[in-house]
Amino acid sequence: MEKKSFIKNKYTLWLFILVVSILLADVFFHKGMMRVLLPESFTSKRTPATLTNCNRQLKTTGKIWRKGVNSIQQFNALPGDIAGFEMDVYFDTTKNYLEVYHDSAGYSNLKIEELLKLYQSKNLTAAIWLDFKNLTNANKQQSLNYILHIRENYNLQNKMIIESSSPQLLKSFCDSGFYTSYYIPFFNPYLLTENENIAMVDTIAANITSYPSTALSGYYFQYPFLKNFFPNYPLLTWAEDPALSLVSKIFNQQLMKDKQLKIVLYPF
Repeated sequence: MEKKSFIKNKYTLWLFILVVSILLADVFFHKGMMRVLLPESFTSKRTPATLTNCNRQLKTTGKIWRKGVNSIQQFNALPGDIAGFEMDVYFDTTKNYLEVYHDSAGYSNLKIEELLKLYQSKNLTAAIWLDFKNLTNANKQQSLNYILHIRENYNLQNKMIIESSSPQLLKSFCDSGFYTSYYIPFFNPYLLTENENIAMVDTIAANITSYPSTALSGYYFQYPFLKNFFPNYPLLTWAEDPALSLVSKIFNQQLMKDKQLKIVLYPF
């Protein structure tokens, strides 16, 4: 009996050690998500601000969207009931249309209308997030006219998000009825000093006070910062798929429950 008890306890101990090791590894490899799960005020020297936003409607059936649908192959892989998807777009003023690709390393001359024709042929109802990479003063009116054209031709009223890192350039899109999102500057609030976080609060607040957008978008580790200081602004973010990670699963469950968080992009 003692021998069996010893063997049982030995294997129980090894199982316990294995489980703890797996959990510690999960926390280590997903420490960014783990940080987000823990409360953080960032600074007490700035209070949450209720600022006017560009109130526009977006028709969508859910908050789980697909990130980086930048090719015909990826487009064809979309499920028919997808709530929405994001595309990276550049406006070519010479050709007068949007090209779909992420950056110069993956340049493509794929015209957005090639994908929108597939959108129609597949009878999709998904909303579309356009991550506008090169919106400028020089092309804002020409690109607005073109996007108005595709909105009408492909029946995308209240189904488009126009995102840019230049909030002042989103005003004309807001005035034309588009749901707009200010892509905030890249920074990690968990790695900044208190004074640096204060400066970021002030910069974002000044931008959206002068040029209100409909929503704010940023990396998942920026989401708690935005939620804390801009509580009346809808938030858009992107995150990793839960996969087999317990930390990731708990983190993503939190995202799904947050009513301020309107859309979460997940990669293919």
